Amino acid sequence: MKLVTPFKKSIKMPPEYVPGKCNIGARGRAIRLTTGLGIIAVFIGFDLLALRSVSPVFRLFLFIPFYVGLLTALEGTMSFCVLHASRGTYDLHEPGGMAFGRSRTKMEVESEEWKQLDRRKASLMHLEAVLGALILVGLLALA
Repeated sequence: MKLVTPFKKSIKMPPEYVPGKCNIGARGRAIRLTTGLGIIAVFIGFDLLALRSVSPVFRLFLFIPFYVGLLTALEGTMSFCVLHASRGTYDLHEPGGMAFGRSRTKMEVESEEWKQLDRRKASLMHLEAVLGALILVGLLALA
């Protein structure tokens, strides 16, 4: 028995594209989640180790990497890529987990209504990432 077998069974992910809910597959999710968490960890470490002597106002510039890291991690946890949503595409079998580049499995979203649902979900995810980044930056600026 493989160690990952119980974990794979616990993931509740639709096997197909669902408008406004799922537009990337398991590989894309994994790569986005690890990339997002890595970005956040690197810049928190950078702040704690290198920016202690810098003004808290200057440390507010960490908003941008925190926003990118949180958005990427959200994409991984929600099975939804905002870049695919903006382009009107989905890719459940991404070979590299990236929304850019050439993928033979990328498909076009068929309905304008479905594209609208995807764009609405993407907007909500952007808002969540902005709020999360503001909270992280605020906490580090006060620390």
